[in-house]
Amino acid sequence: MSIRRTFLLLIAPLFLLLAGVNGALLYIWERAEAERGLANQAIAAAVTVAAFADASEDLARALADPVRGAALSDAVRRVKGLQGLYLVRPDGRTLRLAGDPSRDWPGRFETPRTPAAAGVRADSKGLRRATGLAPVRGGGFVIAQIDAEPLFAQVKGLQRLVAGLVAAAGLVGLVLALAISRIITGELARNSGAIAAIRADGSAQTTGRFAIRETGDLAQAVRLMATGVASRIARGRRELARRDRARDEAVSAAAYRDAAFPAEAAEAAGASVAMRVMGGAPPGVFHALSLVAGRAAVVVGECGGESPSAALASALAARRLFEARLAGEGEALIAQATAAFGITRLAWRAWASGDAPSGLLLVIDGDKAQRAEVYDAAAAQLGAAAVLDDLSTLLEPVGVAAAIRPRSGQRGEG
Repeated sequence: MSIRRTFLLLIAPLFLLLAGVNGALLYIWERAEAERGLANQAIAAAVTVAAFADASEDLARALADPVRGAALSDAVRRVKGLQGLYLVRPDGRTLRLAGDPSRDWPGRFETPRTPAAAGVRADSKGLRRATGLAPVRGGGFVIAQIDAEPLFAQVKGLQRLVAGLVAAAGLVGLVLALAISRIITGELARNSGAIAAIRADGSAQTTGRFAIRETGDLAQAVRLMATGVASRIARGRRELARRDRARDEAVSAAAYRDAAFPAEAAEAAGASVAMRVMGGAPPGVFHALSLVAGRAAVVVGECGGESPSAALASALAARRLFEARLAGEGEALIAQATAAFGITRLAWRAWASGDAPSGLLLVIDGDKAQRAEVYDAAAAQLGAAAVLDDLSTLLEPVGVAAAIRPRSGQRGEG
């Protein structure tokens, strides 16, 4: 889901909800206040007439007096919206004091103990009136009814106003959602463009002001990331250039030799064998393990050559030959290979299954070979790989070495 759609689905409905709730509360409160005002007005009229009736033993006879009748009529005209005024006698008969005759009005009411409002009711024609009741001394009560149609016309206008406000709030929410989402998507698009430029190894451009602080922070992070990427690329190019300047045939041959002759550990004819090139050995050093018909042989050595590349090529060829035939042909193959590949230094050992030896095969520079032999004799209980690990750490020899241990005598390896 896009940011724009998310804002449209959140902000516009939220504005509609808030406006709708506030409009409903306003409508309910205004209608309740208007109905309460009409009810109080009807009660006041009923109480006034009830007080007039209390002063006369027979209200109907008192109203027959022209002066009193005119006074009551004048009072009725002063009450705005008064539609009917009735006196209910103790015997239940209803006397219309003012207002137009009506087939089903004033309706039927219980005798009130105190002045009260009977609420807004509608007659058979749908005309609504507010009714006020007031008790009369000696029994009976007065009914005063006021036209409620103006109230409902006012309330209907209020309903239209509330509907307009809700629609306006929804429109405002929609406009705000579109504006805010456009700002956010625009600023995110600028950051996305900068990130895409970084991915394409280009320059990231996130200049300019940002209206949203968080997207500005993101842009700053993108700029820092672009700077870091550019710095790493520059360092990498400088390092490659330095290596290109420093690289010669010997360095290239030694690098390839390291990949072609990794450290190896294997089980062969009842023995554990470990072989490894150590230190910055010449390109021509090699090691090989041969298995033929239950016999095994290990050889380490160094080939000479007119160039480092030639020495490396001879070492690779010697390894292939020794791996295929040394365990079966032994000394005769050593002589042939020495002559064929220009081997200058070599150490090897062969054994049959069940007769595995223990010891080192070394082609290393300096006087470290003797020290390595001494250490190997003292560490006879260590495994082959562990011995080579220790020698590489303690002596830092330069050359190639192999260690052999009978499997029954291995201890502490790993």
